[in-house]
Amino acid sequence: MMKGLLMKDLKLMLTQFAFFILLPAVGAVFVVPTGEMSMGFGYITAISGLIGVTTVNYDSYDNGFAYLFTLPVSRRGYVKEKYIFAALSSVAVMMAVGVFMWALMAAVHPENAYAFTDFLGDMENSYLIALTALAFMLPVFLKFGAEKSRFVLLIIAGIFMGVMIGVSQVEALRDVELGRGNWARVITPILCLVWLSVSYLISVRIMEKKDF
Repeated sequence: MMKGLLMKDLKLMLTQFAFFILLPAVGAVFVVPTGEMSMGFGYITAISGLIGVTTVNYDSYDNGFAYLFTLPVSRRGYVKEKYIFAALSSVAVMMAVGVFMWALMAAVHPENAYAFTDFLGDMENSYLIALTALAFMLPVFLKFGAEKSRFVLLIIAGIFMGVMIGVSQVEALRDVELGRGNWARVITPILCLVWLSVSYLISVRIMEKKDF
């Protein structure tokens, strides 16, 4: 049934095809005039983290959950699929738009272009940020729904900004080595996975307590 849920969400995502066509254009708007892609890619990162979460709204529309759980779909399985789909869709969008922006930068502003390996490093950091944001948002959307979640997410956004400031301070310590690599590069993905696991358990708990 997992495959069926993934296909359902993929088809829902493809109904927003025009929106995805606009994302490279948005990236170009940041890259071409300014000659740098950090701000534009940050915007794309934020958008990519929302893609999987928005499918919850479609599922809840017109009492959709009540119908969905008449099918052979467990609540735990539903939550698991949301995290998997959100993680996959996020990395797909980031890779597609990110590579486009990197290539555009190399073509239009070659003096500001940087190595593709460095770009992949930035991509890794951005993906961890997107996953962290996803771990915040999914439980909120499952608990409160789309309308009430807006206010809650404003509060979370403030907290998240505080966390990111702290992370930026950690980034300043990247010269400290741990074994073959950098300790921050080792610890950050581990912390992200721990937070995703906690978020997943919270989401499962929320869904198991819901009445439809």
